[in-house]
Amino acid sequence: MSKKTLITLFLLLATINANAQFLFRISGNKLKEPSYILGSLHTLPGSLLDSIPAYLEAEARCKQLYAELDLSDQQKINDLKTAGQQAMTLPDGKTIFDVMDKDQIEMLNKRFREVFQVNLTDSVMKTSWNYQPAIFPATINIAITMQEMMKNPELAITGMPIDMVCVNRAKERGLNVGNLDEIQPQDSLAKKRETMNENLNIQIDSLMAYLNDFDQRKQGIINEISSAAQSTKQWKTGDYNSFANTDFWIKQVENQPGIFKIRNEKWLPKIEAAMSEMPTLFVFGAGHLIGTNGIIQLLRDAGYDVEQIKKQ
Repeated sequence: MSKKTLITLFLLLATINANAQFLFRISGNKLKEPSYILGSLHTLPGSLLDSIPAYLEAEARCKQLYAELDLSDQQKINDLKTAGQQAMTLPDGKTIFDVMDKDQIEMLNKRFREVFQVNLTDSVMKTSWNYQPAIFPATINIAITMQEMMKNPELAITGMPIDMVCVNRAKERGLNVGNLDEIQPQDSLAKKRETMNENLNIQIDSLMAYLNDFDQRKQGIINEISSAAQSTKQWKTGDYNSFANTDFWIKQVENQPGIFKIRNEKWLPKIEAAMSEMPTLFVFGAGHLIGTNGIIQLLRDAGYDVEQIKKQ
């Protein structure tokens, strides 16, 4: 390898390491010390953190950390899984074969065989499919997503995800770790299950619409994975402006207010309260940063200065 090539490679790696983040500083509005936001992509490995000097500096300055959810709290996660499992199942020991007719089951089985290479009507497996109809599209979508991610090296999950590593590092330092989201209590999930049971026909109609439009839905996921790979490249080069202005993320935020706008508005008081106590590091999905209802704009509207930390 020539000297010129080595120098070029070194400069490229230095640029990636210096800019590899969507890291923002929050100051002003009577804050005594700045707080920080790391906008993450949930498929990124936590091993990237040690290559980001600005993140290490921000991490050292902060006295507590807030994440979307503390996924390292295994007891809470187990409780949530148990309650969620109960909310997803059909009542009275029924299976999906008790609530859907033969033609509907045939269509569902066709798609299951296509995605999972599994026969849904196999006698051994048949008794285990006791899930609500609404669960099946999500299950299929997750499987397609994982299959497509495996085809794309940019999205390969190597090691613990970045959000969880941030939380674990904070705990190792003895810092307080808070949740921006609330883990649903079991009574809330029980009410959700009751509502789902009352709307089985609506769920079935929605599931059949999904199955009949399956090829288009699948292509939509493939397109999303391609956009996610591009987002990963933008994150690794610190190109937040391109990320925030891509059609993919703009549509994601606009079309899913429950995931973005509503949660952002619920998070804002928690963020302000935490910052007023002590310097805080916030770690959450980068999609929550963008747009007029994004956390960055909400903080600016509230009188704070928010700036991206770039190459130093």
